Amino acid sequence: MDPKQTEVVKQIQAAWEEAQAQLAVLREQVELATNMAQAKVQTNMNQRELDRAYRDLGEAVWAEVSKGKLQLPSNLSQVKKSLENVTNKIRAQNASINDLLAEGADLAKRLQEKMAGASKAVASSQKKR
Repeated sequence: MDPKQTEVVKQIQAAWEEAQAQLAVLREQVELATNMAQAKVQTNMNQRELDRAYRDLGEAVWAEVSKGKLQLPSNLSQVKKSLENVTNKIRAQNASINDLLAEGADLAKRLQEKMAGASKAVASSQKKR
């Protein structure tokens, strides 16, 4: 083999080995990034589960307080007042929504009756002819 060709082959082999080494490093970085992403997803899922458990606990405690079966410590009186205020706002909003729905149903009924009356008038005028 020609010494020039031998040198070229050595350069190609060295470049190939370097590319393989870079690929191995890149592969490790991708695996690390994947593991980090999976850990983040798992952390988010655990946090959501914790939030759900706290919410369920709070709702259960509040239900017992509302029934008078459980007394909150005095240092939670502000929290109790806040919950009562929000609960009252929700009740008032629900009552308002129900009133709007009833008004809408009444309006629809009157419109339907008006349309039925108009339809009979048109039908009866055709009979006169």
